[in-house]
Amino acid sequence: MGISTFRQMEGELDLFLDFASSCGVRYVEIRGERPYLLPQDLGRDRAEELKEKLEERGLETIIHSPVYDVNIASLNPLIRRASVRQTLESVRFAAILGAKVVVIHPGRLPKDFPRDYLSNSRINLLTSLSIMARIAGRMGVSLAIENSPRGRAYRLIATPQEHLYILRKVASPHLGALLDLGHAHTWGIDLKGYIRMMADHLLLCHLHDNKGHEDEHLPLGKGTLDVRGAFSELDALERAVPVILVLRRKEDVLESLSYLEALQEERGGILRRIFRRYG
Repeated sequence: MGISTFRQMEGELDLFLDFASSCGVRYVEIRGERPYLLPQDLGRDRAEELKEKLEERGLETIIHSPVYDVNIASLNPLIRRASVRQTLESVRFAAILGAKVVVIHPGRLPKDFPRDYLSNSRINLLTSLSIMARIAGRMGVSLAIENSPRGRAYRLIATPQEHLYILRKVASPHLGALLDLGHAHTWGIDLKGYIRMMADHLLLCHLHDNKGHEDEHLPLGKGTLDVRGAFSELDALERAVPVILVLRRKEDVLESLSYLEALQEERGGILRRIFRRYG
């Protein structure tokens, strides 16, 4: 189990790391956005200091590349190239920290464009991913491409079929899937089926709740996401997959961890096996 920094969480990164350590989680996902940090804001010396702080707390790191102002599928070639360059800064940063996975978003097509332009955006996405996966592999890092929530723009990865299409077209051993369970729930997608389809490609999962329509990032139990069902399907996989809570506030993290602890204590055996594995 792990937790992610979120832009609405208060405090400096050191305080967040202390908080994560106090929660007893194994992973922290560091978002490459201000106010926490933009990868190029840290020189190598400061990055090495951060690595030591993580090791002192027994935390393993996942890096989430920048999302805001970034679109690796952009129809504007200058913006797309800048987005690829910015994402590769996260890969470089991950390599310094010893992080094995960098999370990336697939980009989007603004609805100002005709929907027919989605095919052009998809080609650009495949081009960007092929370039970045090759470079990431040289640095010992894997990329995890994330599914998108329902929103204002046209989405390139909303369904498991779209997710698989991108992974198979790039066909790189350095590109896998991040399944954001909350994002999938906004589309009304069967989470168990999505997990099964991603089984061979899944690097990690994001977990947060919503009511099935908007990307609300609610504490677990405050929405309608089938947490029990999702964990039962994850437990059926042949390998353990890290699950990262992505929430707005520390209070939401604590509430969600309490929710998971309550599930762990339920009778029946299966939940106990699940949460020993993912705790």
